[in-house]
Amino acid sequence: MALNRQQLAKILELMGSVHDGEALAAARRATLLVRNSGVSWETLLGAQSVTLPVNGVHAAAAPRPERPRPGTGHGRELTSYEMLYALLHSNRTPVPVKRRLKPMETRLEDGDVGEDELIELRALFKRYVVAAAEA
Repeated sequence: MALNRQQLAKILELMGSVHDGEALAAARRATLLVRNSGVSWETLLGAQSVTLPVNGVHAAAAPRPERPRPGTGHGRELTSYEMLYALLHSNRTPVPVKRRLKPMETRLEDGDVGEDELIELRALFKRYVVAAAEA
C-alpha cells in the first residue's frame, strides 16, 4: 500500500492538539499509516542527520538548554497522561488518591477531562512525584 503523504501530514498536524487524547490518537494513527505502507519512519524521514535552523538560528549556535528538573520529562513538559501514569505507578502516591485517579485514565485518552481536573492532576504530580524525586 502506497503512503498517502497528504493524509499523513494532516494527521501529524493533529498531534499538536491541546487535547492530549486527540494528540495521542493522531500519533497512533500516523504510526499505523506508516506501518501499513511498508515504509519505516527512518526511510520516510531520511537516514541523514539534518541541522535545521530554529527561529533563524542553527542548533550549533543556539544556547544550551538548562538542566532538566527531576520528573519533568528531560526538559520537556510531560503530557497529562504521562503525569497520570507516573502517579498511578509511584510508591509515594497514596492508595486512595490512586483509586480516585484511575477512572481518569480512559477519559484522558478520549480528551474528556476538564481543566479543573488537569490542574489537580498537575498539583498531585508535583506533590507525589516531583517532590519525591527532588528529596
